[in-house]
Amino acid sequence: MFIPCTTQRVSRQVISVLTAASLLVLVLLLGYVHGQDRQRSAEDEVTRKKKALSDIEKSLQKKKEELTQAEHKEYSTINQLNTIDKQLSEKHNELSRLNSRLEQLTTEALSMDGQQKKMNQEMASQEKLLQARLIALYKYRRSGGILRTAFASQSYADLSQKIKYLTMIVRQDRAIIEGMNEARALSEQRKGALMENQQALEKTRARTLDTESQISKQKKDKSALLETIRSEKELYLAAVRELEHSSQQLQSLIDELEKQLEQKQESFTPIPGKGFATLKGSLSLPVTGNIISRFGNRTDPTLNMVFFQKGIEIEAKQGEAIRAIYDGKVLYADWFKGYGNMIIVDHGDGYYSLSAHLSEIVKNVGEPVEAGEVIAFAGDTGSLKGPCLYFELRYHGKPLDPEQWLQVN
Repeated sequence: MFIPCTTQRVSRQVISVLTAASLLVLVLLLGYVHGQDRQRSAEDEVTRKKKALSDIEKSLQKKKEELTQAEHKEYSTINQLNTIDKQLSEKHNELSRLNSRLEQLTTEALSMDGQQKKMNQEMASQEKLLQARLIALYKYRRSGGILRTAFASQSYADLSQKIKYLTMIVRQDRAIIEGMNEARALSEQRKGALMENQQALEKTRARTLDTESQISKQKKDKSALLETIRSEKELYLAAVRELEHSSQQLQSLIDELEKQLEQKQESFTPIPGKGFATLKGSLSLPVTGNIISRFGNRTDPTLNMVFFQKGIEIEAKQGEAIRAIYDGKVLYADWFKGYGNMIIVDHGDGYYSLSAHLSEIVKNVGEPVEAGEVIAFAGDTGSLKGPCLYFELRYHGKPLDPEQWLQVN
């Protein structure tokens, strides 16, 4: 079949256009499909990132909870140690009072028992004498002695005198009988008092034993807690930080006490020319023992950290006497967190000495003290090391190196 050239050209053009259109459609389809794939890939990436972010948030929340629990544990542990120390101190004071009461009751019981025995002996002697008198009087009456006495009288005056003597004897015997009755009543009262004393003594002994048992248990609890603190670095670090905080609070306390003294003008006044400053290097140690921790920067071997210590620690046995290093007046005598039982003595001219970790304080605020006088007893209250004495010297609140002031071997 013959096809004109023009027609053939038109056909080729149509085919070309159709082919181009088809290619365009194909390209568009491929682009659409690729766009869909990219969109799905982007959505998947967003989903993955959201999940990763969610996992990170969950992990952060868990870490926060763990940190909160750890901080709570540290805080609870330090406060628990402080609570145990305070309770132990109170129990020791209670035990001391109970032992004093026991001694008093025992002394009273011995005294009352001695008085009772003496009274019983006197009553037995009086009864024996009265019995002999009554027997003699009975025999005298039975034998007609009274009538013989009357008829044997030479005169009325003689009879009156004899009757008078007999009456005096009867009155004396009656007085003896009344005295014996009163003595019996008093004896019964003393027996009752002695019985009450013995009951009080038994109750006090029971309370003493119970208190000793509680002290023993609390000491075990404290030892276990200290062992935990020492073995767990985080807890030990928390304890050290707590002590640092307590040190800051102590500084505030001393500043406030000094301010009050200045306002009231009640500071201790030393003898002119013999003030605290004149004795630098010659003051006696507050307790005999080696210095186990020194003033100034020190490195903690457990934490490998440097701390500034404002005082020194001296070896001291539990209950060992702590003495004033110089004359002065007690400025503070009470419990202080991180230091346990603590006493501060004002030595005049802005000088103060501080003793802590005490088992017992024997001086009250405002009381005067003399150099060498016992002001407290050593202990381990507030201490992470066990029994020892923590000792500071301060001048207008500023810490001084005690070793420069004390006679240290």
